[in-house]
Amino acid sequence: MKIAMMSRWNATCGISAHAELVGREWVKKNDLTVFAPTLESATDWHHNPIEKEDEEFVIRGYEQPERIGKTGWIDERLWKEDYDVLVIQGLELLPIPTLLEKFPKINAKKVLVWHVGKLPIYKELYKLNFDAIVCFDFRFENMLKGKYPEGIISIIPYPCHPVAKVKGDSDKKRARNELGIPCEKIILFSFGKQPLFEYKDYLWLVNELKEKYDLKYLVLRSYGDLPPESEFLEVRRGRPEYEEIYKYLYAADIFLLPKSETEYLVVSSTVFQCLGALTPIVVPEVRYVELMDKEMVKYKDREDLKEKVIRLIGDEELKEEVLRHAEQYARENSAKKIANKFISLFEDILRR
Repeated sequence: MKIAMMSRWNATCGISAHAELVGREWVKKNDLTVFAPTLESATDWHHNPIEKEDEEFVIRGYEQPERIGKTGWIDERLWKEDYDVLVIQGLELLPIPTLLEKFPKINAKKVLVWHVGKLPIYKELYKLNFDAIVCFDFRFENMLKGKYPEGIISIIPYPCHPVAKVKGDSDKKRARNELGIPCEKIILFSFGKQPLFEYKDYLWLVNELKEKYDLKYLVLRSYGDLPPESEFLEVRRGRPEYEEIYKYLYAADIFLLPKSETEYLVVSSTVFQCLGALTPIVVPEVRYVELMDKEMVKYKDREDLKEKVIRLIGDEELKEEVLRHAEQYARENSAKKIANKFISLFEDILRR
């Protein structure tokens, strides 16, 4: 099957992560071309290129407009090549006026992967006709029914990074040695580019626990301001590939995920990318994880956070239970399985 995909790629955002997880599975058995935004145009807060060169099947093939509704250049190979399927990820970030002009020239079946948690008010967006629209869960489906025919909407969950093949004390020690992390300490770990206020609970937690435990809070920041370091807090800067992120997760005892509440429909791409590392995830009870349950540890307030982290540190049975559910979810929604669900959808619409 010859597949084209317009999407962010090799960047620190949920759209890019989704595209990479399914795209790297598709390319194993299909002819895939990714049309990604030019790095000069994709400069918003969400799009930070990771430290990795693009694969040979990736074309920096369109300009991301400054805001929705603005025009931009698209590589003509999108409509001049004979693709079977065109997958579009993150429509609101594409040059929609240009797409409206060129869509009739594209003979491929057109599939939209819907990411945004609120219906854009830009009416021209809804004039693009798709053969199928994919969303992540019933909340998105209910929202989209007001704008698109129900018969073309499908739910395919967000894919998970593969489960770690080996995870044990030897891997933890090796990862810590390679990353220069003390082997004898309890390591709490966070990474990303979230605003610093989303780290306040965890910084408070470390201050509360530092007398009780020999611990270190390691923060890997890809963007933005850095919190001040201390004896118990180490801050590093970088945007490594996920293989390197997984090494940090192997080295950690607990992954503290910073998230604040939002009014939009959302999922946490970070959760789905990290479940398979089989390191316990602690996260606030926010909308990002409202459909998740025993796969992680959710807390209501700071005292609840402190109590649950202490339990995770000292209760091996609780830790094993959390990781058992995390592994089950990650395997049921692996990138390979989700990519195959897309292929089945493509085959279905190609038969129509």
